[in-house]
Amino acid sequence: MRQGRPLGSFGIQGCEVSVLTATHRPVFAIAVCVIAATIVGWPKPVALAAALPEGGVQADSAVRVHTLAPQTAVLASTVDRGSLRELARRDPLGLVELGLRRYQERVRDYRCVFHKQERIDGKLGAQEEIEVRFRVEPTSVFMVWRRNADQVRRVLFIDDGRSLDSKGRKQARVEPNGAIARLFVRDIMLPINGKRAESASRRTIDEFGFGQTFRLFDRFNRVAAQRGELVVRYDGEGEIDGRPTFRLVRLLPYTGQGGMYPEARLEFHLDQETLLPTAVFAWGKADGAYLLGSYVFTDVQLNCGLSDADFQF
Repeated sequence: MRQGRPLGSFGIQGCEVSVLTATHRPVFAIAVCVIAATIVGWPKPVALAAALPEGGVQADSAVRVHTLAPQTAVLASTVDRGSLRELARRDPLGLVELGLRRYQERVRDYRCVFHKQERIDGKLGAQEEIEVRFRVEPTSVFMVWRRNADQVRRVLFIDDGRSLDSKGRKQARVEPNGAIARLFVRDIMLPINGKRAESASRRTIDEFGFGQTFRLFDRFNRVAAQRGELVVRYDGEGEIDGRPTFRLVRLLPYTGQGGMYPEARLEFHLDQETLLPTAVFAWGKADGAYLLGSYVFTDVQLNCGLSDADFQF
């Protein structure tokens, strides 16, 4: 295990916010096929309900839309960790909503090292490590495999409406892994959705990032709340990448692959300083057995001023 660097800030290409560094490095595996460039996550959501339970913590809660007053988000930067900890205990979904608002208001782009390990068709894949550049507008994702690359070496996706195939499907530019493959093709444009993409990973590349992690968490919360099946609780403090986190646990009636819910138990880590979801762990059993997916963001550098030049092959 690599010893983590202390919390701090430094300037890399104009990066202005704290750097998140690593002591503990659970590593992901990203299965992105040359036949369908895909990236991390959970199964596709089912049709969504329109409301969350009050407090968002128990299956028998009254259902209403869970909202956060705008002034709360504005004041988030001045709230001390003790107050955030109390919010986590009292209203864990309120803390998640606060984190989403802070992300929407403050984050323009970031660099990170992304780790993933997933179970696909019953088989737990190898752990992979990927260097990532991400820009919010237009959504831009550039991934370079640093460890355990499978069939893909690099993937670039820019959601600007120009990377469409003849059927109007979104595409990513993919560089295949392996010297022999690159003798025949340096890179290729491939659709990011479809059956092959879904069989290779649990989420497509246009669903990557902190914002989408928040939104997918919320989507399944809404479905479970509408059915009276949602349980979310504060589970104490954790540590990801050498930094303290607030750890939330969600329990759902998981029935297996292809069912309504993506897992039985989800552990959701919010960085105590940024409130970004820096780690998500999913299990097929409520007691934490049978790992389905492990997703961790490390070495995060926020607001680096990434430009078009940073999203070129």
